[in-house]
Amino acid sequence: MRNSRLISVVIILICLLVCCSIIMVAYSDFNKLKSSQARLEHYKNAPRDLLDPDISPQAESRAGGSTILGRLIIPRLDLNVMIRTDTVNAYNSVYHYTESVMPGSNGDCGLLGHRTTYSGPFRHITSLKVGDTVIIQDEILSKKYVYQVVSTGDDIRWDYRTNPVKFSQDGEPRLMLITCHPAGTSNAAWITHCKLVSTSEL
Repeated sequence: MRNSRLISVVIILICLLVCCSIIMVAYSDFNKLKSSQARLEHYKNAPRDLLDPDISPQAESRAGGSTILGRLIIPRLDLNVMIRTDTVNAYNSVYHYTESVMPGSNGDCGLLGHRTTYSGPFRHITSLKVGDTVIIQDEILSKKYVYQVVSTGDDIRWDYRTNPVKFSQDGEPRLMLITCHPAGTSNAAWITHCKLVSTSEL
């Protein structure tokens, strides 16, 4: 009788151990799945190559059928150029990342410009100072968005190829001005950060 009880207790303990092991494995797999989903979400809003982006065939539909979103104006740099959705390699223009939000929207709006080629719109970007004004004229919605520089020269991404920059899709409206660094190379990405301070009709 005692032997039967002992065997029963041992069997129960074994079953409990097996169940605990299964639960622990399932929990570990669940965490791995969450981690993988987070990485997938990160890459979904991150261009494969920050300084040489793939141009999305959906760019025109996001811009209301046009490849010109509007104009970027930076008084300190005496800059007034077009914002395009179809190419970064055009004179007197900058490129709007399709992975980023539209100007004035909540989240990160990303603009890429050359420093030494195609008229080099961002050649003097290092001259920007905190508090400077950056203006986007949205010619599709007839809106004027005024941003203010909050950080420049503090965010230089030497690892942008292995640690892609993600454009947030929510939060306060922000603007990221992105270019190569040092000038004429693609060794790193220079990012100037701005925040939206006002919106008005054109």
